[in-house]
Formats: sequence, C-alpha cells, structure tokens
Amino acid sequence: MNIRYQYRYAAGLLKRYGLRGLMYKILERKQSPMLAYTKCYRRFLPTDGELSKQRDETFPYEPLVSIVVPAYETSKQYLCALVESVQAQSYTNWELCLADGSRTEQVERTAAFYAKTDARIRYQRLSENGGISENTNSGFQMARGEYIALMDHDDVLAHNALYEMVKFINEKVADSKRNRVLLYSDEDKINADGSVHSRPHFKPDYNPEFLRHNNYFCHFLLFARELLERAGGLDKEFDGAQDYDFVLRCVDAGAYVGHVPKILYHWRIHEGSTAGNSTDKAYAFDNGCRAIANHLKRRREPGDVRVTPNLGVYRVTYRLLGDYALTVVAEEQEQLARLREYYKQQSYEGRGYRLTIHYLLADSFQNGVETQCIGDYILYIRKGVRVRPEGLAETLLGSCQHPKTGVVAAKLLYQNKRVASCGMIYDTEGGLAHASRGIPAAYKGYFLHAVIPQNYSAASLGCAMFRRDAFLQADGFDEAFVGDYRDADFCFRLQERGYQVVVTPEASAIWRPADPKTDAAGFLQERQRKLFWDRWGYKLSKPDPCYNCNMTMQGRLKE
Repeated sequence: MNIRYQYRYAAGLLKRYGLRGLMYKILERKQSPMLAYTKCYRRFLPTDGELSKQRDETFPYEPLVSIVVPAYETSKQYLCALVESVQAQSYTNWELCLADGSRTEQVERTAAFYAKTDARIRYQRLSENGGISENTNSGFQMARGEYIALMDHDDVLAHNALYEMVKFINEKVADSKRNRVLLYSDEDKINADGSVHSRPHFKPDYNPEFLRHNNYFCHFLLFARELLERAGGLDKEFDGAQDYDFVLRCVDAGAYVGHVPKILYHWRIHEGSTAGNSTDKAYAFDNGCRAIANHLKRRREPGDVRVTPNLGVYRVTYRLLGDYALTVVAEEQEQLARLREYYKQQSYEGRGYRLTIHYLLADSFQNGVETQCIGDYILYIRKGVRVRPEGLAETLLGSCQHPKTGVVAAKLLYQNKRVASCGMIYDTEGGLAHASRGIPAAYKGYFLHAVIPQNYSAASLGCAMFRRDAFLQADGFDEAFVGDYRDADFCFRLQERGYQVVVTPEASAIWRPADPKTDAAGFLQERQRKLFWDRWGYKLSKPDPCYNCNMTMQGRLKE
C-alpha cells in the first residue's frame, strides 16, 4: 500500500477516534490474542487428505449452488485467484455467475480463458454499470441453482466452503425449512497477494440483537432461491450497505438462519477494499443506518439509528412510548437513594413517555420479593454494584419493552477500570466465564463485542431489568444456586420459556466483588458446577450458540 493511502487511512482513524481513542485501538490490536492466528491459520483450514475425502463423499441432497459475483474492472490477479478458489471446491455441483459491469474487456478476457475448459463458469457483459446492487441482481437472473451464494470480486473461498454449507443443510435443516435457508460462516482476511492470513472473525450463531447493530454475517452468504424471491433482490438505494439491508429483509421474511463455524472465506485487504479502508466509503454507513431503521419499521419496534466512530457498528435507541411503571429493587440504601434523587428531578413533558418508579430496599432478591413490586418491570441492583443513574432505566427499558426480551443486563466494570462482565458464556462441562472479563474498560473487545448490545445465553444480573411477567413465568431465582450459577440458571429458564437475554454495554455499573478466593470458595464453585450440569446437561452438551466453538472461554484460539 502506498504512502498516500496509508496517510489517508491514518488520518481517517484519527478523525474518527481522536488521539486517545486511536491509541487505545492500537494498543488493543497489539495485545490481541488473535495475532497468533497468522502463524497457525492452517489449523483452521482443511488438509489435503480431508479435501480428498470430501470430494469422494456424497450427500442425500446435492443442490446446484450458483455463486454470484458482481465484477467491475477486477484485476486479473484477483479474478484468477477467485475463479481458481471456486474450481478447487471439494463440493462440485456449482456454477460461477460473473456479472460484469466494466468499461473495459479486462474481466471478459479472464472469464473467457477459464470458461473454455469449464462450462460451470458463466459470464455476462452488462450493458451498463448499474452499481453493485443492480449488477448483483443481474447475476441473480443468471443463476440457475436452488441456492445462491454471494462473494466479492476480489476475495477467495476456502476449498471446503460449499461442502460445509451443503453438509449443514443436509444434517441440520429440516426439509420443510430448506426453502428459507440463510447461511453464513466465519472468515479471515488476507493481504493483497494472499500470502498472509490475519484477523479471523469467529462469529456467534444467529444473534438478533447483535445483527441489529452490526452486519456480522458479512461473508460468506448462501441462501435459498425461494428466500430471495420472498425478500426481493438487492436495493440500489442501499449501495454500500446493500448486503446488510438484504439480510435484514431476509430475516424479516422468515429466513432460517444458520451458522457454519469454520473459516470459509478470505476477505482481501487492499487499497480499494472496505477491509482495507472503510473510511473511504462513509456513504455505506449512512445507508446502513437506513437499513436498520427500515428493519425496525417492519418489526413495528420504533427506534432511532445513528453511526458510531466504529464504522459498521450502529447505535440503536429504542423509543419509549406511553406510560411505564417499574420498581427499583436495590440491596443497598445508597443506590436506591441515588436513583430516587435523580428521577425525582426528571420532567417528562414532551418526551412522549412517562415513567412511574417505585422503590424497594431488599436484603436480597430471593423468591417473594417480586410480589412486592409494582408495575411491569423490575430494575434490580445487587449489593456491591454502584450505578450511574443518568438514563439507566430508559436504556434498559428500551430493550426490555420488547415482548420476547425477558431480561436486559448492564455491562459491569471493576473499580480498576477493567471489564468485569459483558455477558456470560458456558462450556460443555458446565463451566461459566464472563465475556470480555479483564480487558481495560476503554477497549472494545474482540470484534467490538464489549461495546455492542447482543443476546447471550446468560448474564451477570448485578444491574439488570426484568419483565415482571417473565420473571414470574421463570419462577424467579433458585435458592439452590449462588453467584454466577444462580444468574445462569435463571437465564436458562427464561430462554426455555421463549424469552431472550440481552446485555447492553450502553448501560454500565461498577461492581465491587466481596467474596475472597479461598479453598472453601473453590469447593463451593465445584459443587455449583455439578448441580448446574445435573440440571442443564442436555443444553450444556452443545456449544454455546452465543459464542464461537473455535475460541476458549478466555478469548484465545483453541489448540
């Protein structure tokens, strides 16, 4: 990359983050445990032996997959790498549809070279360059497959990409849902000549709240033709965020969303790519705002959307409308008094909503306390947790008002300005860990997970808002559990009843843990883990859907 490009890139980052923010970004990247990926990336790709076995394997259902690529003045080097990565697929029932909006014959010459010996490669020269959305739609019209896959014209597929997608459909998708399939995978980035692999994105399974703030599906995307017909093609009004608008429309059209937790796509970093410099495509993020806003309208969930300094990540503020009644339950008088004093001074004139807040001091939130609560919502603040009252109830209530949400938890920080908890994750042995624990509070976490609201399987409920009816349906807290296991058990029971658990870092509180780490505490923890496994073993035997199975619970690469 030339010096002018590097200067423009650095200047863009400085403008977005400021000097302090940029320094934190640089430090966090330098300390990332994912730096080790560059040396061991082959561990996450299939061996030659595995690919050979895949080529010999047959599935009961082997659909034609049409890979659609909108091309525009693609360099010969990149297009050759793309075509050859498709030809190397271990699943062979595919066609490559190149829709070319170029002015020159550069792409046509390269496509013709490969098409001479491979009839699966199809090329169409478009009459004009209609932009990425219209060019892609032209590619859709070329496609003959039952499933369509999208990729960019300068990227490459892992050789097992189609195999893994078709395997997923055969093994995990019921026949009745195959016409609504929308699949995505993990991915990494490669440099211009493809010699260096870096920045792997190991993603969670389908996470509705996370998707509303960030198009983490990104690449590699495969979907049923019938789903495309339901949702409609790409909309040129959203160019730059056309894929984000598309997946949100697919979700709203009833897509069956699946995730293949394997590196199946290599996103090339070069001067013209979004991966290389997203600052040059600021219009794309404005269109991303509009895509989310339209999604909220379709879901009848009013909200306001704006861009953040982290381009590609959006701030969604759910609107409060009407009257809300809630009870604040605190285990310390000081926290109750701080909230009471703050909200006593609030005026709701002209806001479009009104809060009626009741206050209850309780030694602990054990079963029975909820019967003393008034209103539809309960804001619970545990002993040892210090909150900032400003906007706390409104932020939590914004998400908690959604009928499918059972609890919304705040991000917890230690007094030493490090993250204590941003949701909880579990392993298949019943162990629990706090997401992003220990990173500096100013850091954003792995792919910004420490700053983006999202669904979790469990959350630390030191500062959390419950729907009162959901709390009652889940039968409250189980006194057989304590600490993290008490919170996780409650969250699991909520989810059994169809409710979601949301963690929003947009609300935070300081946590001062009181329990010392002693041998007795370790013994209690082991007893709790066993009790938890005895109750939830059938759930724990499967990987946490809100986390990625390629990573340890400490956020490192698995060996």
